[in-house]
Amino acid sequence: MMKKTEEMIGLPIISIADGMEIGNVKSLIVDTDDRKVSYFVVDRGMHLLGAKVIPSEGVLGIGEYAMTIENEDAILTISKVPAAIQLLEKNIAVKGSKMLTERGKMAGEVTEVYFDENDDCKIKGIEFMPLGSQQSVKFLPDKYVMTYGKQLVIVYDSFESMASD
Repeated sequence: MMKKTEEMIGLPIISIADGMEIGNVKSLIVDTDDRKVSYFVVDRGMHLLGAKVIPSEGVLGIGEYAMTIENEDAILTISKVPAAIQLLEKNIAVKGSKMLTERGKMAGEVTEVYFDENDDCKIKGIEFMPLGSQQSVKFLPDKYVMTYGKQLVIVYDSFESMASD
């Protein structure tokens, strides 16, 4: 099932082994090379002990009420997860990026990223606001995105015929 990244922020994280809420989703770390959400940053209200993350493989499910994990062992200290640190250092924020076609035409701005929790948290597409239009946002499947870059999202020239409302 597709989820918006925006729907994840603030979602309670439940340990099913303890039947307890152990934090909330603070943000998501996207691996643009693998085109997936790789980590969920945990807000536990304790900032002194270092940031905590849950690898996407550690998530049992994501519902409208909560994200579930087996137990607190799924939560890792980010300083002990080099791959998560590398992704953060790349500093690629897809949401809010400008969209450019492969031939250099400005196409719009990314307003949301969709991923599928049942398919390894892979990115399934982006929502975007077309440039200079009063239209509503449109959805573009991931296969029409060439590159998720540090400053721009590059899409195929034919993207407009593939976008839907």
